[in-house]
Amino acid sequence: MWVLIVGVILLAVYAVVESRWIRPVSYEVTVADLAPEFDGFSILHLSDLHGRVGVFSHPRFRQWIASADLVAVTGDLYQPGLSRRPVMQALDRMRQQCPALLVSGNHDYHRHGKLFFDPLIVEDWLLDNRAVAIQRQEAKLWVAGVPDLVMGRPNWTKMLSEIGPGPAILLSHRPDGAMLPPARRFQLVLSGHTHGGQIVLPGLGALLKHNHVGQGYVAGLRQLPWGSVLITSRGLGTSELPMRFLCRPELVKIVLKRSTQGALAEDITGKGAAP
Repeated sequence: MWVLIVGVILLAVYAVVESRWIRPVSYEVTVADLAPEFDGFSILHLSDLHGRVGVFSHPRFRQWIASADLVAVTGDLYQPGLSRRPVMQALDRMRQQCPALLVSGNHDYHRHGKLFFDPLIVEDWLLDNRAVAIQRQEAKLWVAGVPDLVMGRPNWTKMLSEIGPGPAILLSHRPDGAMLPPARRFQLVLSGHTHGGQIVLPGLGALLKHNHVGQGYVAGLRQLPWGSVLITSRGLGTSELPMRFLCRPELVKIVLKRSTQGALAEDITGKGAAP
């Protein structure tokens, strides 16, 4: 009995430690019709901070942001009971190093649907129901976003109307957004929300998926049947249960490559979470 109790305690301690053991993951995504000017375009993907700011002092984050072209933040900045100020201060400092774009997650809303953060404060980089063009010489790369599919008010028609010709990337807090018909306009979709399940058991997989699209979409890279690429981050924080097991938090880097064929993707570290 004592052996069992000690074993459970040790597993619980490890699960708490793992929740702060950030794993850097790199992907290379080949995008059809990507202009030469955007070959090698680098994106850092942050998701589900839930009030934690440890990633901003992580050595790999400091290394990667020095050469990054964009930081994409896919929601859930905050966590009840944790101060919101350190998160916004860390993000403000980050934006002094690299341009950033943000969409809201479900934890970024009060119960009555109002955002915790003032939209006016983040107006220039809040991408909810908006699209922006990143321009290099005459070439454009479009980045668009939808607010949380449940707590927010997605307006796909408005957002799509702002996108011109050329490759486009979608930020959607929930991976479910990638399965909706309007999302087929995008070559790449970045999402979070699932936390990879937080607790993953061998043979059973993620205990909690937090989405409606199946076990295979709970984390990592997935090529969708119509050619789009979905990358779902395990996120950087936790909610409710402050621990992880076999599901380390992730800092994700994506490098875009040119192709005149279809969209392809691969994990270029050999350590990614592709299903």
